[in-house]
Amino acid sequence: MLLSSAIAAVGLAYVVAGVVGRRAQPRNRIGVLMVLVGVAWVLDYVVPRSAFFGLFVLSKVWPALLAHLVTAFPTGRLRTVPRRLVVGSAYGFTVALCAAIRSPFEGWASVLVDAETPLTVVLGVAILGLQLHRWRVSSLAQRRTLTSMLGASSVAVVVYAAWDPMARSGLEPPVVTLMLALAGVPAAYVAGLLRRRMDRGGVADLVVRLSGGGGRGVQEALAASLKDPGVRVGYWVAPQERYVDASGAVVEGGEGVVQTRVDVGGEPVALLLHDPGLDLELVDAACAAVGLALENERLTTELRARVRQLAESRGKLVLAADTERRRLERDLHDGVQQRLLSVAMTLGLAEVNGARELVGEAKAAVLATIEDVRAVCHGVYPPLLAERGLHGAVRELTALVSFRVDLLYEVGFALPAVVETTAYYVVAEALANVSKHAEASVVRVEITSRGGELAVRVDDDGRGGAGVGSGLRGLAERVEAVGGTMKVVSPVGEGTSVRVVLPCGS
Repeated sequence: MLLSSAIAAVGLAYVVAGVVGRRAQPRNRIGVLMVLVGVAWVLDYVVPRSAFFGLFVLSKVWPALLAHLVTAFPTGRLRTVPRRLVVGSAYGFTVALCAAIRSPFEGWASVLVDAETPLTVVLGVAILGLQLHRWRVSSLAQRRTLTSMLGASSVAVVVYAAWDPMARSGLEPPVVTLMLALAGVPAAYVAGLLRRRMDRGGVADLVVRLSGGGGRGVQEALAASLKDPGVRVGYWVAPQERYVDASGAVVEGGEGVVQTRVDVGGEPVALLLHDPGLDLELVDAACAAVGLALENERLTTELRARVRQLAESRGKLVLAADTERRRLERDLHDGVQQRLLSVAMTLGLAEVNGARELVGEAKAAVLATIEDVRAVCHGVYPPLLAERGLHGAVRELTALVSFRVDLLYEVGFALPAVVETTAYYVVAEALANVSKHAEASVVRVEITSRGGELAVRVDDDGRGGAGVGSGLRGLAERVEAVGGTMKVVSPVGEGTSVRVVLPCGS
């Protein structure tokens, strides 16, 4: 009577644990395997050998089901070939053993029965080896999930593998030992579920940690709450269309890292990079609890990124200004200055000799010098902008190219000079790139105002695949120097689109 109660208790423990696990994790197969182990365990003591063969196999398959459960924990899936081979061997040996027991050929049956003990030991060692190897290569978060089940399953496998050899040697191992060892597996499983529930309840402490100050940021608070020291948080920077960390560096995922995106109001806010062993529902709950803090840190990070970008742009602007000053100095020294000296010398000779020819040479030299000065000025500020404004200057640019250009110009207010100059160079550089590389037949140029910004867009139907060469890089630096943003979209075979937004406020 006591034995029957213990058998029923063990089977009930597996069934209850399976039902609880199925409700807690509907997409996980561990709950189903738990229920099957419990049912098969009870049937093993109820179904006689003369029963229907399928029912007889079901009553004897619980060790293979237990091996499947332990090997597939915690996801319920056998993701590697060695795991599939071990579990498949367990099922195959169970079916073969049942067939041998029911077979009229006593010789074949005795061979398989004698092989049961060594094969059970081999399979048990293989299962423990796989689990131990998985534990060793797992992260800290994954080990928290595996440790309790590894301990319980190790005891169960060792006791079960040693049971038959002890019985064959004449010893009588206590039945309660096997019962307790097997009951430890569902107990460890339920304990893991309870720990997950407690972890979710502890998510509420995140708000307390963050409001408590002490210099703790969102990333540190999330790492402490999720028990994952490798957690990284990237914040969405809309102008750059990428995620960056608190220092402004780009955040990118890697192998063995799961990315969870955090949105607020349908807009991207942050990206959480964490261990794949974490409970995704726990991660979602943690992100929801610190949504406001993530949004605040995102704004702070975006501000840092803008300050960093501004500092870099200022440095590039100073370097560009110094380079341009040196170029002007060189052009004036080598061109204009030499011509003026020549004019002075020619006029001096004319004064001494009274020769009209020398005066003519001096006049020609002065005219040439004027052209040199105009060329230098053209390098500083395009004369077309001063004469015709941005609209007329861009129309002149589009008239000089060999391909068709559709121009849309809709600007409802006067533009600052620096914005006009930047927009002009954007169009000029984009059209030059189309002429050199794109092999396009049609280009569309759009210059429109919206709010306090000027949007410049140049699209072509060329071959695409444009890289950020020196021209586009210099153009991007010019745009960033005035606080604007630039984006280049150039899929191969689908053309190139240069999109620039320039602020026009004071």
